[in-house]
Amino acid sequence: MSAIAPPAAEGRLTEWLLRAFAMVVLAFIVARWGYAWAIAPERWTALLLLVTESYTLILVLVARRALQRDLSIPALAATIYATCFVMMLQPQGTTHLLPEWAGAGLQLASMAWQFTAKIFLGRSFGLLPAQRGVVTAGPYRFVRHPIYFGYLIGHVGFLLANYTWRNAVVLALLYAAQVIRMRREEAILAATDAGYRAYQRRVRWHLLPFVY
Repeated sequence: MSAIAPPAAEGRLTEWLLRAFAMVVLAFIVARWGYAWAIAPERWTALLLLVTESYTLILVLVARRALQRDLSIPALAATIYATCFVMMLQPQGTTHLLPEWAGAGLQLASMAWQFTAKIFLGRSFGLLPAQRGVVTAGPYRFVRHPIYFGYLIGHVGFLLANYTWRNAVVLALLYAAQVIRMRREEAILAATDAGYRAYQRRVRWHLLPFVY
C-alpha cells in the first residue's frame, strides 16, 4: 500500500465546492437520462440508472464533513471521472445482450445491496477518499467496499441490456478509476486509524470476494 502525504488543512469551502459540483452533475444526469427514459418508458434500465446515480449524488449533499481528505491528483482525477462517467454513457442505439427485464433485475439487486451498505455507512459517504469514520459491520464484513461491489453488479446489468463499445469502454475506465479511489481511501484510513488496519487484516477482499 502506498503511503500518502498528510492532507492539507481545509475549511468549509472545499466541502461546499464538492457539494455544488455534485448538484451540477446531478442536474445533467436527470436531464440526459430522464429524457432517455421519457422517450422510451419501456427502458427500465435507463430509469434505474437515473435513480441509482441520482441517489448517490444526493447522499453527497448530506454527508458528514471529512476529518481528512485526499486531494492528490490521482484521487481528484479518479473521483471526477467516477462522478461524471454517467454523462458519457450512450443512451440510444444500444444492443440488448440480455433482455431488458434481466438487466433491470440485476440493477434492482444492486440497489438493494447498495442501500443496505449505505444504511450501515450512514453519513460517512462522500466523493473523495477521506476519513469520515470507519464502518466494519453489515456488508463490510465481506468486502472492504461493498457499495462499489453493488455499483459493479448494477453497471453489468445496465451494460448487458444497453451494450455499445462506447458504454463498455466508459464502464471499464470507471472501474480503473474506482480501484484508484479504493486504494487511496484505504491508504488514508489506514494512516489515521489503527482499527482500520486491524479491519484490513480481517477482511482481505477489496471489491470481489475471492477475486480482488
